[in-house]
Amino acid sequence: MKILDKQQRLIKVETLLPYGIYNDLINDVNTSFYDKQQFSLRRKTERKTWIFFGFYSKEITCGFAIVDAGIAATAFSYIFIPEENIFVEDKTTIPFGFDSDFNPNLYDTWVLKNYSIHSDQSRMFLETTNKKYELNIRANNNDNGFSVVAPSKEKRPFNFTYKNLMIDSEVEIKYKGKSYHAKGNFGAIDFTKGYPPRETMWNWLSFIGKTASGKTIAANIVDNFNDNMENILYVDGIKTVLSKANFLYKKPMDKNVWKINTLDNLLHLEVLPLGKRSEDLNLMFMKSKFTQIFGEIKGDVRIDGKLENFTAVGVTEEHFALW
Repeated sequence: MKILDKQQRLIKVETLLPYGIYNDLINDVNTSFYDKQQFSLRRKTERKTWIFFGFYSKEITCGFAIVDAGIAATAFSYIFIPEENIFVEDKTTIPFGFDSDFNPNLYDTWVLKNYSIHSDQSRMFLETTNKKYELNIRANNNDNGFSVVAPSKEKRPFNFTYKNLMIDSEVEIKYKGKSYHAKGNFGAIDFTKGYPPRETMWNWLSFIGKTASGKTIAANIVDNFNDNMENILYVDGIKTVLSKANFLYKKPMDKNVWKINTLDNLLHLEVLPLGKRSEDLNLMFMKSKFTQIFGEIKGDVRIDGKLENFTAVGVTEEHFALW
C-alpha cells in the first residue's frame, strides 16, 4: 500500500475520502453529516475523538490525553523520570463532558476540567495543573505526519486517525518543589476521530530512537485496528509503510519483555518495560480497559536491504473498549 497525496477535507459533498493512507494531516475532519444520522444519536453513542501526545526521551517520558467518547469524556496524564524513579499520574472522567456540537479538528481548542490543548497554527500547547504536579508541553508539529481513513464494522461509517513522530517538543514539569525539563525531537501525536466498532481491541506501539550509525528512527504500529493501515516506519524522516505486525507478550505486561515484529521482516524489536499506566473504567454502557507500558526498546531494522541495530524509547499497549 502506498501513501496517497495530501488531502484537505475528509468529507466533501457528503462523500467520504476513499480508504487509504494520506500524506500529512487532513485539516478538516468535520463529521456533522454522519453525526446527524440515526436521529442524531451517532454523535453521543458512536463517535469517538481523542488527542494523545507522548514525549519519549531518556530524561523524561510522559503522556497527555483528552478523550471525547460521547457518553463520557476523560483526560489523563503521567510523568516518568527514570533517573529518580518517579512515576506519577492523574486522570479525570466526566459523563457527557463535551457539548453535542463539539466537532474538533486537531488545532481546535480542547478543554476538560483542568486539562487543555490550545494551538497557534501548528504550535501546540498542552497543559494540566493538578494536585500532584504541573505539566506543560509545547510542540511544533511539522508536515511529515500521515492520515489514515479506515473502514469500521457493524455498519459504522469509518475511522480516521492522524499520527506524527519526531516532533520538536519541550516539556516542563513541576513536582514536589522541583522542576524538570527536556526538549528535542521526541514528541509523538495521535489524533483520532471516527466510529470504531462497539467492541474494539488493539495493540499499539509508538517509539523514537536512533540506529547504530546515527540515523533517526521512529515507528507507529497497531494490530487489530484500522485494518493495520497505520503501520509506518520513519528513518531520517522518510516514511515507509510496514506490513501487519505480531505482538507477543505475557502477563503481567509490565514485568515481561514484549516482542514485536512485522511480517515483512523490516522490523524486529523488544520492549523492556520500565513502568505502566493502566485503567479499568466501567460506566455500565461504556467500558475501557487498557495497560500502556513505557520503556526502553532495542531491535533491528532493515534499511535498503541491510540490517541495522537501533535503540529507542516509547510506549506499547493493550486496549479493550466497549463503547
